[in-house]
Amino acid sequence: MLLKKLGWWDELTDEERKEAEGKNWKTDLSGGIQRVVMKNHGCHPFGNAKARAIVWNFPDGIPKHREPLYGIRPDLIDKYPTHDDKKAFWRLPTLYKSVQEKNKNIGKQFPIILTSGRLVEYEGGGEETRSNPWLAELQQDNFVEINPKAANDRGIRNGEYVWVKTPTGARLKVKAQVTERVGPDHAFIPFHFSGWWQGKDMLPYYPEGAAPIVRGEAVNTATTYGYDSVTMMQETKTTVCQIERA
Repeated sequence: MLLKKLGWWDELTDEERKEAEGKNWKTDLSGGIQRVVMKNHGCHPFGNAKARAIVWNFPDGIPKHREPLYGIRPDLIDKYPTHDDKKAFWRLPTLYKSVQEKNKNIGKQFPIILTSGRLVEYEGGGEETRSNPWLAELQQDNFVEINPKAANDRGIRNGEYVWVKTPTGARLKVKAQVTERVGPDHAFIPFHFSGWWQGKDMLPYYPEGAAPIVRGEAVNTATTYGYDSVTMMQETKTTVCQIERA
């Protein structure tokens, strides 16, 4: 053990030595190893071999927080602005800061933060799993989780259809699921659905036998691109929205 080689082992108490024998600072639950190397030798034995590197060709050498294109906190946009616009990224202009600055006060019109995520019943885009009769029976409608206060302020009842509107002009018609799992200024829609387009069922446009059993609005219709030039991923997990009775 390194502590023995460095001569620090004798600085542990008898009880700590008994607990720390054959272990290192990551697995010693007594806290003795950590105590000795921190207090007596100025080491910081945490991180489990994590390292920080400055990446020379990233926009941020060390990653830092940047606010999304659409948000409800203008003060945070001032503090953590997004990237400057790129004039020729993949031969096309990619707009960041100009969109964010233009919509800095968009939260007055769209006061709810909308996030998307996964359900246990479906997988990915859901075309295959929503065509499975056993899974389709378990989750038959797309929905938006909305806090009871936000629902009450809008006259929305659990199970009713609502419109979820976003700054891109999208309008999603989904069922309201009134729940305290989200806060008053948050909402959640799963991303496994498609087959509806802004309130209209697209069943007539599917080839015969190709339509999934369960269809619903695709939440990515409502989200923004918010393109990340480092990961090459679009910002489809979050945006802002307004929710109204249908």
